[in-house]
Amino acid sequence: MLTASLMTGITGFQTFSGVAGPNTAQRGPDLLDEVLAALGAGSPDSGGAGARPVLVALDDVAWDDPDVVAALRALPEARSARRVLWLLSGTGGPASPALCRHPDTVELTLGPLRRRDALRIAADRLGGAPDASVEHLITACGGHPGLLTAALEALTGGGGHRVSGGVARLVSASPPPQVVATLLNADPRLSARTRSLLGAVAARQLPPRMSELAQLPDGQAVSVLGAVREAVEAGVLVLDGDRLRFRHPLLYEAAALLGREPSADDAEGAVLSPTEQTITRLVAAGLTNRQIASRVNLSPHTVNFHLRKIFQKLGVCSRVELVGTRLHLLGPEFDADPTPPTHESRPAHAG
Repeated sequence: MLTASLMTGITGFQTFSGVAGPNTAQRGPDLLDEVLAALGAGSPDSGGAGARPVLVALDDVAWDDPDVVAALRALPEARSARRVLWLLSGTGGPASPALCRHPDTVELTLGPLRRRDALRIAADRLGGAPDASVEHLITACGGHPGLLTAALEALTGGGGHRVSGGVARLVSASPPPQVVATLLNADPRLSARTRSLLGAVAARQLPPRMSELAQLPDGQAVSVLGAVREAVEAGVLVLDGDRLRFRHPLLYEAAALLGREPSADDAEGAVLSPTEQTITRLVAAGLTNRQIASRVNLSPHTVNFHLRKIFQKLGVCSRVELVGTRLHLLGPEFDADPTPPTHESRPAHAG
């Protein structure tokens, strides 16, 4: 959103934003509708603000949400009295390449921080140039800006470093445990399921083989291999031949700390409210958000809000992952209403 602010000041764009509040995160499709309605009400001949181009900046876009995807597909055909620049940011990017094929669409992928830039950020935050021990910690962050910031905040907040002669050094030979734990706990790319897997991998004498994991029972293999893929994509694990190894020694130490913590699996089933449990089971039955809404007497957007809370509580990122890896925590099978759901144009798994 810093980019949006700078563009607004430099280019003279008029900005439009929703009202921030506790419900802002789950009202993405509603916000898009409101923006389009507001843009359509303007007139290019009215002069002043009405004639200026409009910059609409939306952060943390949920690319996998079917309602958001449908709203984004409608943007190229949306009629507006003014020129509009949409700036959408989020982790991962759209799952459907079709969203990026419009000739007026530009997709930017931000890679990891370069070593030079990461060192500059650390020097600014710590008040001195990092020495080899601090650079060891910086390297473990893998160039992820948010993770680097969290690790540096934990280091400074816990008094884990000192500055002498313009050089920042660790107080002890290695970073404090709370700083090391941050390397996994603060990584937004890792779900609770993946963190549990990393703790189990660190507890083994020998790193597991991919060939061993592929021989697990189908239901367990889906969960485990999904977590492995997430850890590899985040740069926590790497494949060394057939074996999985940690990319950095401090990541292994962080996973070992996780392995000594009590598992959250036993408590996960209890953290969902009765409504959330019902919605989860209806998702497992293949119902869309609109069909679920009619069953539980809620609006589709309220159902979507509950699903986001469920995803966050259970550490999953999609409906498929929710059904495939977490449904067993909810107890007995749900006795679904035998009445067939009403027909919709979208497939049941699309939400």
